Amino acid sequence: MALHSVLKSKEQILDTLRNIQKDVDQSKNQNTNAQSSSSSFYEHLKESTQEINKAQVVADVKSVELNTGRNGNIHETMLAATQAELSLNLMVQIRNKALEAYNEIMRMPV
Repeated sequence: MALHSVLKSKEQILDTLRNIQKDVDQSKNQNTNAQSSSSSFYEHLKESTQEINKAQVVADVKSVELNTGRNGNIHETMLAATQAELSLNLMVQIRNKALEAYNEIMRMPV
């Protein structure tokens, strides 16, 4: 259930960033350097969300292993869960700041 909501949030973040990129592309004539940096930003964001998803999956697997008795190391399980939680919280805060910046830009008079 939590993994589904993480994936849904990830897709919402990516959709929002795609919309922002479309608005920027429409409002400015970008040179080739700006286009390559925009795509690299998107790729960096995509890789980051994939890493966060992997951390969540690892934490889930370790939790299941601990609960079923296949792994008795609670320290690794807690570390994986904490790392996944912190990564997700960071991603949410970055999304919030990006949306806040976008909304501020949209409120600027032209």
